[in-house]
Amino acid sequence: MYELTTLELNQTATASQQVLVFGSNIDTQLKETIVKVLLQDLPGVTDISVDRENWERILRLECNPEVPSDLVVAKVRSIGFKCYELES
Repeated sequence: MYELTTLELNQTATASQQVLVFGSNIDTQLKETIVKVLLQDLPGVTDISVDRENWERILRLECNPEVPSDLVVAKVRSIGFKCYELES
């Protein structure tokens, strides 16, 4: 359903990047590392950061505009973490 090939994403790589912003319960370095390892394999993701000091534990992804936010939410939730999209 969300299968995007690297070729498809590379073709749109010249388009501007988007920033996806999520709230989460990622509150330790270990949890952050686990989520980063999971999400770095998504084609089109160029940067991942977590603000663990913010009360919403902000997860930010810089990525190709073709990366669907609901895929990110589903992946993070699939390993037991909370994740919900915030307006950027």
